[in-house]
Amino acid sequence: MGRPLSFKAEWGPAICMVLIELFTTGQMLLTKVVVDAGLFVFALLTYRFFLGTVLVIPLAIIFESFTSFVVFPGA
Repeated sequence: MGRPLSFKAEWGPAICMVLIELFTTGQMLLTKVVVDAGLFVFALLTYRFFLGTVLVIPLAIIFESFTSFVVFPGA
């Protein structure tokens, strides 16, 4: 018998999976409502990509500040 797993190790992946499914379902429902209301599809895609960019940039800055890499080693 091994050591018992913690709550996070045991249920973490399942909780993440359920949250991702909820967000995906919500996004699809919201897209259907907005498109049925008459919003141009390409405008919706533009807003979605812009929002994704705005949300990812701070994370990229935070995580990249902890790493150091050389683009051209030996140059």
